[in-house]
Amino acid sequence: MESYLTNQRSHVFSSVAVLIFVFDISSKEAAPDMLSFASTIRALHEFSPNSKIFVLIHKMDLVPGEQRAKVFQQKTMDVRTTCEDEGFLQQQVEFWATSIWDQSLYRAWTRVIYFLVPNASTIESMLDKLAQLLDARELILYERTTCLVVTHITRGSEGRNPYTDRFERISSILKTHKHSMAKHTGTMASEVSFAEMQIKTGRFMVFITRLTENTNLAVVMPSDEAAFNAARVNVQLARREFAYLDIVEKKGKEGARDEPKANEDGDVSSQGVVSER
Repeated sequence: MESYLTNQRSHVFSSVAVLIFVFDISSKEAAPDMLSFASTIRALHEFSPNSKIFVLIHKMDLVPGEQRAKVFQQKTMDVRTTCEDEGFLQQQVEFWATSIWDQSLYRAWTRVIYFLVPNASTIESMLDKLAQLLDARELILYERTTCLVVTHITRGSEGRNPYTDRFERISSILKTHKHSMAKHTGTMASEVSFAEMQIKTGRFMVFITRLTENTNLAVVMPSDEAAFNAARVNVQLARREFAYLDIVEKKGKEGARDEPKANEDGDVSSQGVVSER
């Protein structure tokens, strides 16, 4: 980390779109952590003053339930003050309370992924037209390797779905499925993929399939076999229209220096990650 702030300073912090910094709320070295953060964003402001900062206040499950809101608010105020002291505007910084024991970590990473997609509005417009064509209740676009949500289109009565964390839950299920396939095939989880997954119930039907080289699409349909099969065919036909919008390919060409990742247990440490766009 020290070399990033000294002899590699200009290389690491130039043309940065996003910096993700993770604070361990249980850390016994809160003051040194804040100094490290200040040094990092000082270098960031020097070379990329318009970048976005995502601050994850992690391991919030270790804070007693009745104190979480207060602890998170206080930490947010402290970090925001540091950001303002180093020249960053309030709208340039986002805060997320995270834990590996719920969907909050997926939700935070999803927000980062969405911010890095340079053509999100175009993708959403095309997905909206596809949803109308299929008469789908919901479309959810996932990044294929990480299984994180990129964006979604929700129509009609599905907007009243009480399970507001359903996208993150599906992310978790897909990731677990990939690890299970990797275990049984003897390959790396990052190399595992599936052609299609189907779920059929009396109330709805879902299929998850490849949309582009780097994305999967979950399609939620009414419980109608004919409409379900027609939707599968139409998604296959739509692939060529989405191919040129492939999010990871575009992001990769423009340079993601270090993609944020948790370890196998979903844990992360207090550190910063920079990414170009």
